[in-house]
Amino acid sequence: MKRGFVPALATPLDENGKLCEASYRKQIEDMISQGATGLLSMGSMGQQARLCSDICPEVARVAIDQAAGRVPVFVGAMDCSIARAKQRMAAMEDLDVYAFVFTTPYYGAASRDEAMNYFKALAKSTKHNIMLYDLAVVTQSKITYDMVLELLECCPNLVGIKSADLAMFRKLVLNKNIREDFILVYSGLDTFDIAYKWGIPNCLDGMLPVTPKNTGDMFRAMDAGDYDTAAKCLTNILDLRDWMFAHDLWPTYSAAMNMLGYDGNHCPDISNEIKEGYEELVRAEMKRIGEL
Repeated sequence: MKRGFVPALATPLDENGKLCEASYRKQIEDMISQGATGLLSMGSMGQQARLCSDICPEVARVAIDQAAGRVPVFVGAMDCSIARAKQRMAAMEDLDVYAFVFTTPYYGAASRDEAMNYFKALAKSTKHNIMLYDLAVVTQSKITYDMVLELLECCPNLVGIKSADLAMFRKLVLNKNIREDFILVYSGLDTFDIAYKWGIPNCLDGMLPVTPKNTGDMFRAMDAGDYDTAAKCLTNILDLRDWMFAHDLWPTYSAAMNMLGYDGNHCPDISNEIKEGYEELVRAEMKRIGEL
């Protein structure tokens, strides 16, 4: 992969829970035009765990079709068991997926052995690459440095890991036995500029699609060695994220996406309606950071 950012795409749905295809295509095109070097379809911010299983292949197909080979498309297929994850992969096996992405099994914490059994079985069950997705804050189970090393030994189609664990990434970067094409995608949004400066050039987060201008400007600045400008752009993104968390994340995020021209509902179906007056506040925040 080229240096740069991998947006965790939001999945826009209509009132019947179906994909808003035009909106999704616009989001993808805007991300690529801002310099995205890869796309994550149906990650955690893309509601993979909440989508109806019958629309997942369609979401992946549209992402791959719109990318048109310009950037690799990573597709979330995580689930709570080997059998269910295999079903997800099988439904998308005929697509040009660059890699299926897997967290540890969720719902209940998995032991190290259980997580390893899960990853090894899934790697053997697909012709595609696989990628690890370290999201312990949600799954309750951490992917550790030693697990990555063991999986690299037995899973030749393991191509990378996404994590916010900077200490683990430091070990992987310094380990001369790790193959050079192993992809490290850093998801610690608060320190994107620091990680990029010190040799971890691929970053991923769900805030990137809702801040396309700041995201594009930040990565162009970092690529040019202008870390002052990059820091200002990242501060804008972090300010918006923190504001959204303080004002009910999902409905404010969805409202901001709509303001950028991405129609549809970007929230889980259990989310609240946006509170009265919040839409005007969202617009003001988006204008303040230069996105509108």
